[in-house]
Amino acid sequence: MADLKKLVLDNFDFLVETRKHFHRHPELSSQEFETAAYIKSHLDEWGIPYETTGVSDIVATIKGSLPGKTVAMRGDIDALPITEATGVDFASENPGVMHACGHDIHATYMLGAAKILKDLKDEIHGTVKIIFQEGEEIGAGARKLMETNILDGVDNIVGVHNAADKDLGIFSLNYGVMSSYGSGVTITVTRADGAKGNPLLAAADLVNTVTSLATRHVPGEDQGVLVPTVVSTENESCGFPKKVVIQLNFRTLDEATTRILNEISDRIAKGIEASHDVSVSVAHVNHGHAVNNDRESTDRAARVVEELFGKQYVEWAKPSMGGEDFSLYQEKIPGVFVHVGGVTDGVYRPQHTDKTLVDEKVLLYGLEFLLAYAFDYLNDAKAA
Repeated sequence: MADLKKLVLDNFDFLVETRKHFHRHPELSSQEFETAAYIKSHLDEWGIPYETTGVSDIVATIKGSLPGKTVAMRGDIDALPITEATGVDFASENPGVMHACGHDIHATYMLGAAKILKDLKDEIHGTVKIIFQEGEEIGAGARKLMETNILDGVDNIVGVHNAADKDLGIFSLNYGVMSSYGSGVTITVTRADGAKGNPLLAAADLVNTVTSLATRHVPGEDQGVLVPTVVSTENESCGFPKKVVIQLNFRTLDEATTRILNEISDRIAKGIEASHDVSVSVAHVNHGHAVNNDRESTDRAARVVEELFGKQYVEWAKPSMGGEDFSLYQEKIPGVFVHVGGVTDGVYRPQHTDKTLVDEKVLLYGLEFLLAYAFDYLNDAKAA
């Protein structure tokens, strides 16, 4: 079998320059036009076939010379509406947009995998699908892909997410649910002409009441977070605002709890209408799904990390309250989603900030893992 570690190291300069290109040219969710064009230009140059769907979803196919099953690897390619303040020499050149969640690295993993695997077809028992996914931050890309037949016949799927708050090369994973179920509501409070109600006071009362009740009604064994994310008004210079719009975001580790939070919002809205002489409407946002790691795939991932880097690089982690639409693939395809540490200069940074940064050396860890996982799965399937 090919020496994957050497192949990744030999391509490190390419990986670093590719990452810097993506980082300099971030694009918002489902607007990744130039990003997709850059990816396709390389796939065309290398003679790798691919399919497209949605705005900028791309699925490349590396078909091995030997028969076998199909494994997919996925990397998201979108950025966030954040003005970068990292100070690096490859900072965003797109004002107000930044790769603040490491998707520049994820896209580079996928392009690096394509570059390496195209020359290893004689060693591949089956097929590798490489997914460049748009719109993860808005939950759009995976849904669009799963509504097509592009991934029909995929037997297993793997994904890697960088973690700027974990030590370099440490892989975090576990069995079962590993991210939150997300949902939310948009609540609109309005005052009818001639009415005495103050929508702003009503909105404040509503937010306080909903958050208080939500805390008390979430089952003790579950985790639940309710956060007001938007409060906007249509102001009048010398009077009460006519309308206030509130957005609440829910995160839980139990799908049933999202229904509790939705019911609380509906119930409180009716009470606020009567007590404040206002009109309240509630629009529910469909909840996101949780990453749910298949046991066999998780065991495989942990074993691959141990074999590549050592047992000390495996961290059995607790679920996070973050959201991740990789979960939609797992509803139909068994697979595993892992996090790999990429702390820079010893500074642990949260995701989604103007200073979020991942060490480029994480490319060595993440890409070698993805390649080794794919070969391990296909070789096991061949032997079965």
